[in-house]
Amino acid sequence: MRLRTRDLAVDVLDLPLPVPEDARDRYRTATCVLDDRFLVTSWVEGRESVRIGVLDLRDGSWRVGKGVRGMLAAALALPGSRALLLCDYGLFEFDLQAMKVTRRLSAKIGKYNDLLRFDDDDHALVVVGNRRATMESLVSLEAFDVVRRRKRRTGEVEPVAEAVARAGVERVLHRDDGVLLGATSSHPGDRQQLVVIDEASAEVMTSVEFPCGLASAHPVHDGIVAAAPHLGRGGGLTEITGLFDDPDPAHDGPTLAQLAARASDSAAAILERRRRRIPPRTVVRGIRLDPGGELADVSAQRITLVDCSVARASTAEERPRIARVHVTDLELSPASVNGAVLEDVVIDGIASTVNSSFVFGCELRRVTLRGRIEHLILNATISDLDPETNRRYAAWHRARLDDPEWMLDLREATGDITIRGYPSRFIRRNPELHVVVTAESAAGSDWESIDAGRSALVVGLDELIQYGWEDVTLIVDPHGRRADADFRYVRELRARGIAQAD
Repeated sequence: MRLRTRDLAVDVLDLPLPVPEDARDRYRTATCVLDDRFLVTSWVEGRESVRIGVLDLRDGSWRVGKGVRGMLAAALALPGSRALLLCDYGLFEFDLQAMKVTRRLSAKIGKYNDLLRFDDDDHALVVVGNRRATMESLVSLEAFDVVRRRKRRTGEVEPVAEAVARAGVERVLHRDDGVLLGATSSHPGDRQQLVVIDEASAEVMTSVEFPCGLASAHPVHDGIVAAAPHLGRGGGLTEITGLFDDPDPAHDGPTLAQLAARASDSAAAILERRRRRIPPRTVVRGIRLDPGGELADVSAQRITLVDCSVARASTAEERPRIARVHVTDLELSPASVNGAVLEDVVIDGIASTVNSSFVFGCELRRVTLRGRIEHLILNATISDLDPETNRRYAAWHRARLDDPEWMLDLREATGDITIRGYPSRFIRRNPELHVVVTAESAAGSDWESIDAGRSALVVGLDELIQYGWEDVTLIVDPHGRRADADFRYVRELRARGIAQAD
């Protein structure tokens, strides 16, 4: 691998991936190159389904597989087009041609490991560990099981030499044949530069800006493939061509630019086949409802809102409105309708990222939720940096409580739903999954003596007392990990007469 010349004139282009436009972002992944033959990475599609993407560096073809749990953290090449993939929840032997898991190990190695290497003394063993842990596991490749634990070896992080540090490098991504690839931030998610350094002279030959962060960089053919910390809407792969002379004069394979062109065609073909099986999502970006604005008379399916928001209003008449809207399969990623008036709205299925799961300060009028709801917290009050804004919206909420019109219909909805500050008299409920505890009942009972176990519904009773609501609606998620504990807790509340009978 030899740099062409000083002050390189390089081309920087996106390297296409077969990642759907509606794929979830903000899931961190490693991107690895195995034996100069395969590039391996991961991303999330649908409702948190991990996909393994493999780019054949010989012909530019993409293949997509599944079967692993968690995002890719590290990888090692094995003979016969096989690989070891270390993911958040286990170690997987993966066939890179058939694109399927052949063996898996999750017991005794823990979660969220990020170190994977062959043992220095015995290459029939691999070492699995975590940079923040003191111990590591030795796994037998024959038995595919942990043979023993030992204290973790230090020195896993590539040191930064003084001459390299003077060029601004804080993290070494790759070094080989006198060429060093470094990043100017120790944190992959920061805005930073990829720096290419000739180690013999310690000169910077070229640098490329990465505004969305940089996780790794790998020499591929006559250039570099660099990877963002997460793939999808938030980032991807970048090709930097024209850096190196071909290390093998007999090499008759594609240049990096040719490889990327073939990868683009391969990715497009995969996505087209996917679109024929699954209707594509409509991704709406950057929409903002200003004071007095209205979104009305809309019916749509498979909608993803990205960076959408609602402005604050100075008067009740100016509050942005969403009216007569029916959406099937809505994803908030991230997006906010905080403070809006929702009237005659039907939503069948909601998924949201952590930052979008809280919905603050909305006025609800005949809003119906149906189907599976993921991570939704409806809070009657708004949370703004301006105290006057908070007081204004609180006054509008109190005025709404004098209007008998129903707010929310949850009879056909299931999932992780939390209601804060909206009285039960305005909510159409499912008595099999919903119970109501009034402030009076909570104050006059010994609800704190009930063992909630793993149920988080007890938090709703704490908040009922803390915030002075008239009552709280507790909702059991029958699909959740705590469903059994939630049902037991609700049964006990009913048996003691603390929860109202519908």
